[in-house]
Amino acid sequence: MSPTLMAVHHDSQAHLAAWLLAVYVIYLQMQVVARVRAADRDAALVWGTVGALAAGTGIWAVSLLGLLAARLPIEVGYVPVLVLVSWLPAVTVSALTITLYARRMPRPWMRPLGGLLVAVGLTAVAATAVESRLMEPQLIWSPALVGLSVALTLFTGALVAPRLRGRLARLPDRLADIAVAAVLGTAFRGGQALMVAAAGVPVDARCTSVGQLSGDTMLWLLPAVVSVLSVLVHLAASLDARAQRQREALHRDLAHTSAALDQAMQRDAITGLYNRQAFERRLQATLDDAALVTDRPAVLRVGLDGFRALVERYGDAFGDALLRQVGRRLQGLVREGDVLARSDADEFLLLCRGWHDEVQLTQMALRLVDALRAPCQVEGETVHVSASLGVARHPDGATVTQLMTQALDAMRTVRRAGGNAYCLYRHGMDREGGDQVALQRDLRHAIARGQLALVFQPKLRADTGALAGVEALLRWRHPERGDVSPAVFIPVAERFGLIGELGLWVLDEACRQVRLWHEAGADVPVAVNLSAHQLRQHDLEACVREALRRHRVPARMLILEITESVAMDDVDASIRVFDMLDDIGVQLSIDDFGTGYSSLSYLRRLPARQLKVDRSFVRDLACSPDAQAIVGAVVRLAHALGMTVVAEGVETEPQAAILRELACDELQGFLFARPMSGAALLTWMGPPPARTATLRPEQGDNSQDDPPSAWSSLERVG
Repeated sequence: MSPTLMAVHHDSQAHLAAWLLAVYVIYLQMQVVARVRAADRDAALVWGTVGALAAGTGIWAVSLLGLLAARLPIEVGYVPVLVLVSWLPAVTVSALTITLYARRMPRPWMRPLGGLLVAVGLTAVAATAVESRLMEPQLIWSPALVGLSVALTLFTGALVAPRLRGRLARLPDRLADIAVAAVLGTAFRGGQALMVAAAGVPVDARCTSVGQLSGDTMLWLLPAVVSVLSVLVHLAASLDARAQRQREALHRDLAHTSAALDQAMQRDAITGLYNRQAFERRLQATLDDAALVTDRPAVLRVGLDGFRALVERYGDAFGDALLRQVGRRLQGLVREGDVLARSDADEFLLLCRGWHDEVQLTQMALRLVDALRAPCQVEGETVHVSASLGVARHPDGATVTQLMTQALDAMRTVRRAGGNAYCLYRHGMDREGGDQVALQRDLRHAIARGQLALVFQPKLRADTGALAGVEALLRWRHPERGDVSPAVFIPVAERFGLIGELGLWVLDEACRQVRLWHEAGADVPVAVNLSAHQLRQHDLEACVREALRRHRVPARMLILEITESVAMDDVDASIRVFDMLDDIGVQLSIDDFGTGYSSLSYLRRLPARQLKVDRSFVRDLACSPDAQAIVGAVVRLAHALGMTVVAEGVETEPQAAILRELACDELQGFLFARPMSGAALLTWMGPPPARTATLRPEQGDNSQDDPPSAWSSLERVG
């Protein structure tokens, strides 16, 4: 039979004071944790010690106030030694809590274990305070209530508290701390109340410690002592936090000022762009980047032609205004991530990344040159400036000094050539630069002076010897150098930005010649080779359509040849261009097939209608079974994809015989005809209507499957 327990009277004011003190103690402890985190090692030790003493005393006081709030109907007293002993676990619990939560990245097992130790410690505090009332007979403890007290403290401290702080992250820090303190303080106070309730007093018990330490004395003494101590610590924490914020604000101001000074030292005073020193630092950082292997940078040096003459005429202020306008114009063209700087009085620097080939790089250089060619309005004056642009692309092992020097050499090469152009740096430019400059200067005027011409090499059907078409080849007759090989002047045109203009001229001239042949009674398809630069031109479609429209040539009479290596360099871009050209109706051919690294899956997606076997395979046909096997495989592959095959470089009859056996469709080479002018081609074909061509060099034929249908629609219009 359970013993009868003494009834307990609860003092609501004492309970309220205990709860408020519990919330405040938890809040104070959170402020101490923040100070420990923000302080250095020595200051953190001081704050941890002082905070543990203050918050531990508060925890001790909460336990005693909770005990005093549960009044018994008999007179009681408290043993001073046991009251003081209960203070030790309270301070220990406070120190453990501060240490645990001051760690920024605690290990996963630390907080559950710490929460368990805190719960046990708080239980010890309450149990010791309760036992400080010596009763006869002894107190009767309820294991269920003790367990519930421990569970409540453990659950709240180890599980609820961390998640609650995260959920309140959107609130201001002080308000969030108060909310957390209210929840934890309530849980703490509830756990202590359960411990007091767990200690039942028998109805016939008497207190043997009466007369030692009265409850009334502790009731006013404890809150006073704890409040003074806690307020002092809280005030110190607040002052320290304020000082810390001031120090952080000062540090931020100093960092901001330092960054502003550093930025000012990196900026050009006139244009606001980076200066040369900052540019070279960015370039060095780029060269040190691990991604450099697949993302090689390029340095462009842009020199303004005639800038010094303008300054001498209009003054320094005019020159500064012009530089600012040019800087803004260049900024409008560069991409995000590119680095633009001003190097010298008339020179700008540009660091680019992400260019996968020189074609894209030359297009960027051409855009810059064209943009700077537009007139500038400065102080009411309209001035025209142009740019000499040197481009150096990163080779393996290049340094900042090497890249800057190479770009400077290329820019100076353009200036010696008259400016208003760009030049790609090539190894050995310093040795051959003079001749290259003179050659490109003459090439720049070759079109206007009528020095360029197209010659045409026939392509014959292998089975009948009929004329299948011609390939247009560019020739340059220099007034002093004589015939300049395309192998010499085409690389010069690519380096100095002339290849686009030459490509357009070849396209237009080929269409004009097709029209002349038609008017003379011969319908001859012509093949024109597209350069890598043209393949990446944004207006290629418009240029092709305009050339066909201007000369009233059906699209199917034009064959555009793209070398395999160029087509496979950027497959996705090539597919888009091929589809666009196919929509126009022109025929597409893959030139020099077999020398690149074509993927059959990509080849199948390209709307090409013709493959040209490279001459290196044709040359070895008569003596190399491997060459025969490769050409045979190419022919079978092309036929399976619905393409025709052209073999170029046929020079001997055994080569031609083998190609016929391999079912090659068309043959081209010196065995049948050398390149000739448009007029000479008409003579070579013979007078209409009997135009026959055999596989002998002296005869030819213009027979076509259905040439008239290719012209019918345009003839009706024009």
